[in-house]
Amino acid sequence: MTTYVLRRLLVSLPVIFGILVAVFVITRLLPGDPCRALLGEKATEAACAAFNSRYGFDQPIPVQFLKYLQQVLTGDLGDSIRFGVPVTQLIVDRLPTTIELTVISLTIATF
Repeated sequence: MTTYVLRRLLVSLPVIFGILVAVFVITRLLPGDPCRALLGEKATEAACAAFNSRYGFDQPIPVQFLKYLQQVLTGDLGDSIRFGVPVTQLIVDRLPTTIELTVISLTIATF
């Protein structure tokens, strides 16, 4: 049984890595400039440069990907661009509601 679990864990590693790559690539392929989308079309070049520097968009794609992997593996999901707070805090704040909805849904689905 232990070997089965270990084998399944090892097989899941490439799948998880593939998902991480897909998420990174999809977010980078979205059309438009993140700076203009969040700061508005009238954002100055200096404001966009500061924004891109803060969030690492000014670095080469491989460097961005390696930083992304490092942060995901260490549990540092960064700061929310929209809310300006750590993403981990947003997840923790919403976890009780998510669990409640899950329990209710499973209860309804069971009966």
